[in-house]
Amino acid sequence: MRLLLLTAALFTIATAFPAAAQTTYGPTPYLSPADSPFSASSPGFVLETFEDHLLNVPGVSSPSGLVTSTQFSGSIIDSVDSDDGSLGNGTCASCDSYFDSTGLGATFVFDASQLGGLPTKVGLVWTDGPFAANVTFQAFDSADTLVASVVGTGVGDSGNSGGTAEDRFFGVEYAGGIRKIVLNHGSAIEVDHLQYNLPCASNPITTYCTATVSSNGCSPSMSGSGLPQLSSPSGFLATASQVDGSQAGLMFFSTTGQNNAPFFGGVLCVKAPLHRLKVATSGGASGTCNGQFNYALGDMLLHPSGGPLLVPGQVVNVQLWYRDPPSPSTVGLSNALQFVVCP
Repeated sequence: MRLLLLTAALFTIATAFPAAAQTTYGPTPYLSPADSPFSASSPGFVLETFEDHLLNVPGVSSPSGLVTSTQFSGSIIDSVDSDDGSLGNGTCASCDSYFDSTGLGATFVFDASQLGGLPTKVGLVWTDGPFAANVTFQAFDSADTLVASVVGTGVGDSGNSGGTAEDRFFGVEYAGGIRKIVLNHGSAIEVDHLQYNLPCASNPITTYCTATVSSNGCSPSMSGSGLPQLSSPSGFLATASQVDGSQAGLMFFSTTGQNNAPFFGGVLCVKAPLHRLKVATSGGASGTCNGQFNYALGDMLLHPSGGPLLVPGQVVNVQLWYRDPPSPSTVGLSNALQFVVCP
């Protein structure tokens, strides 16, 4: 009977988390982003170092706590080693971190409406607390259900003057989305290098629909490069290549979905209403297919409708329209590009 009861208890523990797969990380030594199991410095990933003395990364809030330098100064501030640009010196002079004195743990909440969904990879670095602390990292889903827990025992050295050798990374990867994380040891705690992926970054940039073959035999092709991120709008380009050279044209975008309707002798690939960008020229040589048009996400934001419409999580469809005077319709059309806006 005791064996049966133990088996039942183990089964309850094993099935306590939701069905979506979760992978936990840590506690592991951490001196710089290179020690993260995630690609914390790559596009589509957010790293909050607090070195601007603010918690101001997109879509994150903390119900308690504060940036450490707003209350303390000097060597008592315990930041990640590399934040002063000198890795391996065992300290971080004039650096910053995040501090919570409530005893309830450092808590960070992710806003799906601002992020275009919930992150699936989240990590945090413990930098200071009591000597040999038992530290618990917990992650919760959109329903505030516990989806992952990691316990580190004996974490921390006997000092609190900014040493970095004790710093430990805790993290989780959970396909169902992470709404909240808590790092706690039951007393005041200092943390750093909050990191998470942007949900929209995992959405592919795709092409669809059919271009109109021009009078010169050109078949304009749309593509996208970079990450369509509102915080860095110049980093994403919508490009139409293989366009007739030396022709005027423009791209238009829509936020209402894909289309497949007759239009100027070709196919309109996006649904109305259509938002036209500024007229440009394709460059290249007349009579060839070496023309090209490029529009950044920033160009779309400059459109009067761009700001209100292009919010995190919004699906955007883009197509090129350009002059092709010898053709019966005098117009050329590309295929279309689809992407999702990131914060």
